[in-house]
Amino acid sequence: SGTKFQARNLFKGLGDTLQEGISARPRVEPLGTMFPLAVVPIILVEFCERLCYYTFSGTQKTWLQDRGYSNSQSSSLNLTWAMLSYVACFFGGWLASSKLGIFMTTAALSFLYAVGTYLAAYAALPGVENITIYLIGVFGLITLGAGGIKPNVCTMGANQFDPDAPNANEQRASFFMYFYLTINVGSAISHGILSSWASSGAPSLGVSLEYGYFFAWTVAASFMALACLFFVLGRCCYRKVEQKKEAPVLNMMFETLLEGSGSSMGKLALLGWGLIPIVIAVAFVNAFVENNILKVAAIVVALTCIGSLVAAHWDNSYLPAGGVRMCLDCVPILLVGNLFFNILQSTIGSVFLSEACQMDTRTDRSDFSVEGFQRNGDFFRLANPIAIVVVTPLMDFVIYPLVKRTTGREVSMGIKVIAGFSFAIGAQLIAAAIEYQRRSDPVLSVPSHCAPYMMVKDSSGHVVMKEPREHVHMSTTNSFYMLAPYAMVGIGEILVNPVLQHL
Repeated sequence: SGTKFQARNLFKGLGDTLQEGISARPRVEPLGTMFPLAVVPIILVEFCERLCYYTFSGTQKTWLQDRGYSNSQSSSLNLTWAMLSYVACFFGGWLASSKLGIFMTTAALSFLYAVGTYLAAYAALPGVENITIYLIGVFGLITLGAGGIKPNVCTMGANQFDPDAPNANEQRASFFMYFYLTINVGSAISHGILSSWASSGAPSLGVSLEYGYFFAWTVAASFMALACLFFVLGRCCYRKVEQKKEAPVLNMMFETLLEGSGSSMGKLALLGWGLIPIVIAVAFVNAFVENNILKVAAIVVALTCIGSLVAAHWDNSYLPAGGVRMCLDCVPILLVGNLFFNILQSTIGSVFLSEACQMDTRTDRSDFSVEGFQRNGDFFRLANPIAIVVVTPLMDFVIYPLVKRTTGREVSMGIKVIAGFSFAIGAQLIAAAIEYQRRSDPVLSVPSHCAPYMMVKDSSGHVVMKEPREHVHMSTTNSFYMLAPYAMVGIGEILVNPVLQHL
């Protein structure tokens, strides 16, 4: 009886403690008190931009294949477009800081982004299917739009918080949490829904297979158009921040490099930086023209550029002291780290996608018809953002503290990078093992909607498309196996990217 009495007291004490904790718990505040309502249209722009970006990133490869581009060339075009979108951030940042300001730059280029997505949707309309219009919309307008939004919308959101206001830091931290969340929600919708609608249509909504790309891209375009509209309408709510007149960062960098150009390392640095536009131009041309000599030239120019920059900035003692020199000290590590990790990371939008598209992606395994609904291979890329969202807090609150308690030391940046590369390399090995199994599994009679067309050799030995055109048939391999390599690359990103950004 004494034990029961102690147990009752114990549970009573726990209940009282729990009740006190609930009473003392901070009340969940409405959105407007968590942070200014002016940030809502800003977050909406980022959400819609990421939704559009990942929709095209996951579907343009398969659409280009259907227009006659080879598997490798369509992958190259997709990766080149991603590269150009990030290069355009330099233009967007310069335009905002030197000419139009953050609001006008974001509004104008968001409008171009929406126009570009509608153009791409029109180009995919059955009966139109125009490559030129598509390239203008995606490689022209969407690229400029992404370059205008990416470097500016985050800064504009942070500007909405008065640094002198109480709890400004907490509110800003809350904003960035929601900002990051919208990126992952946008990518989840594009990978999980829109990419499959593009390649298979949306039968439940009455959209047939041939109208799939037009429908999915129109949905994405409408999201972007609404975001642009709400962003402009919110202008009266935005906090006005005086823009400081500063010299463009690139000007400051090249002035510093010119001051050190008298030494051999200074000349090597100028060579390396001067080759960057050539590397981009050669890569762009190489994506459209399949030529072995051009491929070799692209590799030589890229290696020369990288080698020159790494050697020139390994020791920057020849440059005048200052902030620019300190920034350039990071170039070798950032360049090499990003280069090799991005090679591994780029597989999620190229070879992983091609592999998944040649596996059994049917939603109904009893349906052997050509028109039956199939998941796009990009659907399995969902594992990437999910792994990032789930594993990030696990690392911060469980694994890193556990390692510190066990070893008495913090997890070093070097260990994080090694672990991140290990996960990304492991993803390639697992994907290779799955591909080996796929090749040995039986082939179904069902063509895959997102696989390339079958190729055959003609009488002269050239590889041409088989007529009548038919997509490569899917194997019996379960496509959900691809969740593992996609997730492992995501874990690698958690470990590597924050270290490189911190540097």
